[in-house]
Amino acid sequence: MSLQFKEIVDLSPLLVPGKERRRLEIRSYVYDYDNTLMFDIDTMSHIGSHVEAPSHYNPSLSDVSMLPVTKFFGEGTCVDLTYKLKGEGITIEDLEGHVQNGDVVLLHARNFDKQDRPYISSDLAEWMVGHIKLLGIDSTVSLEESPKLLLSHRNLLGNSIPIVEGLTNLDKIVGKRFVFIGLPWNVKGLDSSPIRAIALL
Repeated sequence: MSLQFKEIVDLSPLLVPGKERRRLEIRSYVYDYDNTLMFDIDTMSHIGSHVEAPSHYNPSLSDVSMLPVTKFFGEGTCVDLTYKLKGEGITIEDLEGHVQNGDVVLLHARNFDKQDRPYISSDLAEWMVGHIKLLGIDSTVSLEESPKLLLSHRNLLGNSIPIVEGLTNLDKIVGKRFVFIGLPWNVKGLDSSPIRAIALL
């Protein structure tokens, strides 16, 4: 079997222990059995590029280990939202015509301060449920208009549609079709997991 892809784009940022906003520490030790180097890792389930499972929103729903692995890869597109203004809602019309049914959908806009990022409107969050397989964003897009209401989380995670956050290099794949892969750790109980995300073009 040969893979007919011309390019692989790394969509995960490099993480530096002790330098991240969220906790990430590594401690080395020598494993006595064969005198090899190993590390303890102390971190969070939401760090770097990571995928959120339904249990992040509702602990009674599926964790990352309970979702089929097919949830975390598939054909998709990265929608160019760089024309959106500061604090503007992202609407159904912004995605229609770019998204095929069942797509992995990644969103990329311009850089604004955190509180001024374009956000996913409530209508779009509802529309996504019937149209997409997975949603991914970088630091240019906000999932929620109101962090307290969590409408996007409710609509997507409540319908077993994973959310990927913390992506990078989306400017390299804007407007293109690709195969997305972002597999989580297979750890029982986790609401979210770090991933190494890639796009195959």
